[in-house]
Amino acid sequence: MFVFVDVIGNGRDVAAECGKGTPSFSLSFLFLFHACHSSHNPPTNKFRLNCPSQAAALPSPSASCDNTLTLRVIAMLARGVLCRLAADVPKTSTHDLPQLSNLLYRALSARNGGSLLSPCAISRAYKLSIAEYRRLYTTRADATKPTATMRKAVKTASKKAAPKRKTATKSKPKKKAKAKPKKKPKRAKELTPEQKEKQTIKELKAKALQEPPHPNLSSYMVFTAEEMKSRKGQPVDLSGAVFKNLGEKWKNLSLVEKERYNHLTNERNAARKAEYEAWVRSYTPEQIRLANLARTRLRSKLKGIIKGYPIYTRKIEDSRQIKKPAPAYAIFLAERYQSGDLKSMAASQTGRLIKQEWEALSGSEKKKYQDEYAANRETYLEEYQRQYGHTPGKTA
Repeated sequence: MFVFVDVIGNGRDVAAECGKGTPSFSLSFLFLFHACHSSHNPPTNKFRLNCPSQAAALPSPSASCDNTLTLRVIAMLARGVLCRLAADVPKTSTHDLPQLSNLLYRALSARNGGSLLSPCAISRAYKLSIAEYRRLYTTRADATKPTATMRKAVKTASKKAAPKRKTATKSKPKKKAKAKPKKKPKRAKELTPEQKEKQTIKELKAKALQEPPHPNLSSYMVFTAEEMKSRKGQPVDLSGAVFKNLGEKWKNLSLVEKERYNHLTNERNAARKAEYEAWVRSYTPEQIRLANLARTRLRSKLKGIIKGYPIYTRKIEDSRQIKKPAPAYAIFLAERYQSGDLKSMAASQTGRLIKQEWEALSGSEKKKYQDEYAANRETYLEEYQRQYGHTPGKTA
């Protein structure tokens, strides 16, 4: 495949060669490159140069080999320039074409001065050059610029685009409220000694616990309760005459009737005892121990204020409580009472006598009772720790 090159002049040169009536051209120089097979062109027509200053359309067959090689090189360079120009249409202005064509024209004219242009060759080359240039320029422009149909499709797609998600508006940080000035704590009123005593008694009563009725019923109490139930609905006589009559009636009861009340008393006492034990078991041994300590203090504080001892000052009976070991003298005292030597003596006399005997004992004789107390104390401490969870003198 060979490259066919046509170089033509501007409008004025073509008019000079072709005669009057030939239209002028707007471009200074045009180049056309197209393939020509060897079957259509002889080897001598591998390259054809048409210049406005020459009259011959083709170089003579006797042209030198050097001229032919030069034309080939120039044609290849021109083709490369125009291809790059067509590929970069948006970046290259069409006004650069005259400068490129002028440069090529001068080089070819100086190299091939013997050839001349023919009017037919100029016309044909011009038409082919214009058509080829428009094809290259239109193809490049169409490839870069979007058509009206494409622009319309893009606009429609942009309109149907999914709406943007609304970003959650950040809530403004709330202003910190001014800290209110702290109120000064009111000064506690100083209690009087009487008020302090009342407060202490109130706290001790709360620690003492409140047990159910103690199982200490008698047959006469059961008889009185039965008689009062039978008089329900009658006017109540608060005078002592009612209870006096009940006492006389109780004395006149037969043994069979009294036996019936004894039986009722035993049943009720057993029920009350079971209720009492269940109440005691509902508390831990430590709670019962603290309650008994509070009751002991209440008994001493209420002495002389209240006649007798209220029920909430009595010691709570609990088999789980650990008893303190008896001291050495108490062991000796119990031993002397169990001997039977003091049966005929009064209690005041026996106590005085036993004390004298204890003081008369030697150290070795007392050691026997002291060792027994020490052993009992060791056992007591172990049981105390196991039952209450702490050693004596401390609270859990």
